[in-house]
Amino acid sequence: MTFNITILGTNAALPVRDSITSAQIVNVHDQLYVVDCGEGMQSKLQKYRIKRNRIQAVFISHLHGDHVFGLPGLLTSYAHFQRKNPIFIIGPKGIREFVETCLRLSQSYIDFEVHFREMEHKGSVLIYEDGKVKVSAFPLHHRISTYGFRFDEMTSGYNIKPEKIKELGLTTDQIKAVKRGDNLLMADGKMILNEEMVYKKTKSRSYVYCSDTAYDERVVEYIRNADVLYHEATYLSDMVVQAKERKHSTVQDAAKIATLAGVGKLVLGHFSTRYLNREDFLIQGKLEFNEVILAEEGKVIEIHLEKNLKL
Repeated sequence: MTFNITILGTNAALPVRDSITSAQIVNVHDQLYVVDCGEGMQSKLQKYRIKRNRIQAVFISHLHGDHVFGLPGLLTSYAHFQRKNPIFIIGPKGIREFVETCLRLSQSYIDFEVHFREMEHKGSVLIYEDGKVKVSAFPLHHRISTYGFRFDEMTSGYNIKPEKIKELGLTTDQIKAVKRGDNLLMADGKMILNEEMVYKKTKSRSYVYCSDTAYDERVVEYIRNADVLYHEATYLSDMVVQAKERKHSTVQDAAKIATLAGVGKLVLGHFSTRYLNREDFLIQGKLEFNEVILAEEGKVIEIHLEKNLKL
């Protein structure tokens, strides 16, 4: 089953030429979720042939313009796509006022339900769940209220082997118990272990998104063992002072967090537009953490069940 991330925007602060600011699509079992919505996102949806009506929810990390200015345009575009299904918009306190003000002042009409959830919490909190994925949010260390997101795939219960149902003569209640993960005590007193009756359960896959943030080891507990971590790397390592002042991360900062958290793959993004050649980010990242790739617009990162990533 599908679990992938499509990179739509990679720039910090400004769109440049054909590249835009932060925006991604997360696809879990063919349901789509937007993570940050930089200016120009709609053009990327069209370019990469992403069906916007399949978007279930939008997650906004913070209210700086390079992460949210594309959202009003996305919502109003649905007037041309006959959307009827509700959409969820989740972001820091103020996201509802931002959206509703834009719609009101532009006299835009939305013909579907918009459900808001505003975040204002410490620690990691479950903020969204729909049967395909559950999403938790945790605070990051930036100049304004900012959150990272962890997407954890929701897997079905244990799948019972059909031949075991016949062999053991299981009742409906017994089958339900096995699917919950229970062992069975048979009428003759014999205990049948659950693992003997079911297929091996598929490991849940996970993706973590850390947008604008200074280096902060407190996030490690929230992102530990994720299959893929996206972490901002606005600057190369020679701009440590500027990164601290502006509460951003260097490539070395991102790689250190990936190492401490034991993630499978690190994706670097949110690059300052001062850098025309981004290969140095890859070189510096690999000095600290070997499994590093650069975010590139249009790149699709597949998270396979075996944790082998296909780019």
